[in-house]
Amino acid sequence: MFNRSRTLLLLFVVFMAGCVTSQQTASVAKPVNKPDKPVLPNVELTGKILYDILLGEIAGYRGHLAISVTALTSAAEKTRDPRLAERATLAAIYAKRYAEAGRNAALWVTLRPESAEAHSALGMVMLETNNVEASIKHFRKVLQISTDKNILKQRFIRIAAVLGHRRNRKSGLKIMRALVQAYPKEAGAQYALAHLAVRVGDLDASLVAINQALKIRPKWHEATLFKARILISKKDPVRIQKFFEQALSDNPGASRLRENYARYLVDIKQWEKALKQFKAVVRRVSNLKSLLYKRSVFATGLLSIQVSNFTQAEKYLLMTLEVSPDNDQARLYLGQVAERQDHFALAAKWYSKVRDTRYVFEAQVRYGVMLAKQGNLIAARSHLHSIKPGSDQERIKLVLAEEQILRSEKKFKEALKVLTSALKLLPKNKELLYARALVAERLDKLDIHERDIREILKQDPDNAHALNALGYTLADKTNRYQEALKLIQRAMVLRPNDPFILDSMGWVHYRLGKIKEAIQYLRKALSIRADAEISAHLGEILWHQGKRGEARSVWKKALRSTPNNDALLDTIKKYK
Repeated sequence: MFNRSRTLLLLFVVFMAGCVTSQQTASVAKPVNKPDKPVLPNVELTGKILYDILLGEIAGYRGHLAISVTALTSAAEKTRDPRLAERATLAAIYAKRYAEAGRNAALWVTLRPESAEAHSALGMVMLETNNVEASIKHFRKVLQISTDKNILKQRFIRIAAVLGHRRNRKSGLKIMRALVQAYPKEAGAQYALAHLAVRVGDLDASLVAINQALKIRPKWHEATLFKARILISKKDPVRIQKFFEQALSDNPGASRLRENYARYLVDIKQWEKALKQFKAVVRRVSNLKSLLYKRSVFATGLLSIQVSNFTQAEKYLLMTLEVSPDNDQARLYLGQVAERQDHFALAAKWYSKVRDTRYVFEAQVRYGVMLAKQGNLIAARSHLHSIKPGSDQERIKLVLAEEQILRSEKKFKEALKVLTSALKLLPKNKELLYARALVAERLDKLDIHERDIREILKQDPDNAHALNALGYTLADKTNRYQEALKLIQRAMVLRPNDPFILDSMGWVHYRLGKIKEAIQYLRKALSIRADAEISAHLGEILWHQGKRGEARSVWKKALRSTPNNDALLDTIKKYK
């Protein structure tokens, strides 16, 4: 409660600063030449009062809250010093001893009738004791103490924060509505009400209040941002995008709002639209040293990688380093951009420049994977083995990186050996189990595949990827089609628009002889993601239907974007 041992000393500094000491008395007097300060009581600092102050502070520091509150309450009532009344009030509120809190806050209000803090504290205590009318009375006084518009807005927001942290939040919302009614033209009042309504969980009430705030003050940027947050919480994508587009059309220079829109688009995976908005922020922000500009430049670089525009990604990541020279994350991504374009020397240069300890490990792992891409598998594995992991998670990443390069070289037996060795140290790790299950499936070791997936599902029954992996394997390599269908259906409930789950659903329907349904699922999967294996499956089914021209067209299109996919090539070879 009282934050370390220096609290006692601080209390004496505060309390004694206003005291004039004689042989046995300490009077709290009005300072000379400072008529604006209130008069403090002239009291005798008796042994009993000093004892109560000391006891209250020490007991509070040691966590004996009841003793602390009793002692400070006694000192406040004996001295009628407003500083001790405040101290005793806050201690009692912290201890949730609302009877003493009410007594002390009432004393504080008596001694400081024009103190917003005193009335706020008493209003809070009245709410905690379910005296709503008294609470409204004191919070109204908080608002009446100053007529300054800026202060009034801040006090509404402060009251909302106080009410939002109380147990009886619904009564708090009732109190706030009563307060707001007295200020029909105060946008800040509606804004505070909207905040409290969100805290209470009433999004509809919050939206009504924020709309009213914007009606009073139409171009209030802060309120517009908060309305966006409310709409996002209500999860209505069409309404959200319409709101953002209209708000930005009305105020194209609202860069913070535009950044929020861009981040929302990232959340819903609309990469191209998000990229467009971040680029617009970069163009419009004139202060190149601002955090908004730095964030937006960096985000533009990352999204450019996401949409495979590597030239643009490099441009914006280099711009990031111009304004943020210490951003080693940008260097890491520049390495990845170079690597994705097979510019291995440049990638190595960027990875070697990463010094930030948060990114050094990943940079070194990427460097090892890059060596393998250049055909130097021995050097790649040696490099990965030389990296010392600092945690189990880093150890897992190293194993998965080695497994990845072995799998890319079709060295499935060695990959299985690496994963099995790692699982001896971390036998329940889901990432390692999943990786081994996939490798085991490539080796037709279906017993290992199924055992590992079942272990994952034992730990995480709603793991959609594991459900889908086992379901697909059973459909593809066994005749356990009904069991496969049930697993894939469970996965699809969890992730209804996942293209790989839709692909599995199409494939199991094909195995069950339901060709029409199979084609429907596969076409939907391919519309979501242009994937080589999905194309291979769709083409194979079309071929068996006699639609060989359409099958060839599907395969040919897939070959243009993924010419080296083994599943696609094997399927084409089978029906050539």
